[in-house]
Amino acid sequence: MTAVLIYSVFALLIIFGVVFLIRSRRAEAIPHAEVSRRGPGAFWEGPDLALAERIFDRTDYLWLRDDVGFPTLAESLLRSRRQIALNWLRAVRKSFDKLIRTPGPAPGAHDPTSAPESWDLLRLLLRFHLVLGYAIVVVRLFGPYHRLVPSLGWMPALFEPTAAREPYDSTNVPRSS
Repeated sequence: MTAVLIYSVFALLIIFGVVFLIRSRRAEAIPHAEVSRRGPGAFWEGPDLALAERIFDRTDYLWLRDDVGFPTLAESLLRSRRQIALNWLRAVRKSFDKLIRTPGPAPGAHDPTSAPESWDLLRLLLRFHLVLGYAIVVVRLFGPYHRLVPSLGWMPALFEPTAAREPYDSTNVPRSS
């Protein structure tokens, strides 16, 4: 009887948590921008690449937060840029899928020597989707201004040569020459 009560309380807490998260997501919701209907590969040319660089540039956010002193407006900019970045990453995925689905030259007879090439293409396809999925997760969790590759500056270098010390050198005594 006690176990049923504990599990039901745990289930109610999960339900309230989900409702709370859904309500907070609705408050942050930004109207969905319509993605332009252009051909595959058009997102890597001229203004679209400049737009992507602008989306992931954090200078506006830092200017609003630090220089001007509007942290609430800066957080609003961060939320809207997060949505724009997610929409842009999804558009890149759609563009890539369209590019992959466009038919190539018709293959002749089945050639067993071309099988490793198809496996290489599959490996590259999976790698692209894995990297893009990772980027979407990082943008969703940490925002568009977070680095995709974490900095390891806090770790000491493994192969960096250390300064040679004398084995029995005292620390605070000045050396006499």
